[in-house]
Amino acid sequence: MNDRKRGGLDIGYEAVGPDYTDFKPRTLPHATPVEPAGRSAQEAGFTTRHATPAPPRIDGRSLRSTNRTAQLNIAVSPETKERFWSLAQAAGVQTGEDFLKRLMDGLVGNQ
Repeated sequence: MNDRKRGGLDIGYEAVGPDYTDFKPRTLPHATPVEPAGRSAQEAGFTTRHATPAPPRIDGRSLRSTNRTAQLNIAVSPETKERFWSLAQAAGVQTGEDFLKRLMDGLVGNQ
């Protein structure tokens, strides 16, 4: 038949006799402790992606607490949107609604 030797199976022990009475477990070298990845990365000059704080998210709960329960959506060009928010910031208002109220009050007052 086939006279080839079978490959050995390393299952982690050294058996001396056929009944395994002289079992000797193989010892593995101890692993060296690994330092935390963050410290070595900082020493190498790398920064994490979350190094800059994310802007606070506004959810519906905070809007309801200020009695803002309706939403107004209008389609504008990107230039108009940028102009609106830059003018609102220059006016020193806290929200877009406050700036919109100023604009509406000014329009009604001029007529």
